[in-house]
Amino acid sequence: MRLFIILATLAAGFGPSVVHAAAQCGPEALDVPPVRDSLLVSTTWLAANLSRPDLVILQADHGRGAYEAGHVPGARFASVMDFAAGDMDLPSADALVAVLQRLGITNQTRVIMYGEPWHLGRVAVALDYLGHGDRWAVLDGGIAQWRAEGRPVSTDAPPLPSPTTYRPRVRDDIVVDAAWVRARLNDPRVAIIDARTPEEFAGTARERAPRTGHVPGARLLEWAATYTRPAAALADTASPLIPADRLRGLFERAGATAGRQPVLYCTIGLRAAHLYFVARYLGYTPRLYDGSWSEWSRSQHPVATGSQPGAVR
Repeated sequence: MRLFIILATLAAGFGPSVVHAAAQCGPEALDVPPVRDSLLVSTTWLAANLSRPDLVILQADHGRGAYEAGHVPGARFASVMDFAAGDMDLPSADALVAVLQRLGITNQTRVIMYGEPWHLGRVAVALDYLGHGDRWAVLDGGIAQWRAEGRPVSTDAPPLPSPTTYRPRVRDDIVVDAAWVRARLNDPRVAIIDARTPEEFAGTARERAPRTGHVPGARLLEWAATYTRPAAALADTASPLIPADRLRGLFERAGATAGRQPVLYCTIGLRAAHLYFVARYLGYTPRLYDGSWSEWSRSQHPVATGSQPGAVR
């Protein structure tokens, strides 16, 4: 009681600005999720931990050419197509488990991955889907950053170990479909985010889809804007991510403010999967609309055009 009287007296003496400042120090700050630092590792960290027995490094690419030209010592090659099915959808849990077991990954393995920016997020989603939790991370800047710092590369492919046993704890909740999104177009707890280009979002770009535009109410966050060198990412060369505070600013401008869950889509789910990884890194609990515009444009669900989010109908 004595403390309350003292605080009240101080507030009265210093005026409304003190009361407002005190309020800013209260629960509102708790609405901002903490960054999950473990999901993004630096080249310095990886160089210091190469010999850890629980670590598996994956270079995820379409073909083996870049891997054979030089990779992080000890890295194993992973085909990005092993993490895709059909129209680049997420494969079944059984298919993904078989991939991890072949790569020598167990439930206790810490997976560090790098590779093609267009596809790397798909591997992150797959690991989350199987319940690998926070035991995976992306190498910031990838092999390009590793090489730029003069770190050693290897052309020797390490022999894969005997297949392991992996027991998934499948999280069906992280991947949603068109019906789930349609039912939440007016939900204030959801922020639907489009990872495509401004032209694709507006509906002015020519696409191989029945309709152009975007999901009504969605906001644009072009996936490559999360990199320090967006052009490098567009050319399939990873560059470091921009700082976490700027990344959070991008997501907040796209509607992912306090109490709103990011739901991410693009054309077939690849660029959105990258934003899924970034959202996880920033502490959000995102969901991926895997069918994305390829599915939505073929449905009877409403479509918006133009540079603004568009009315939800």
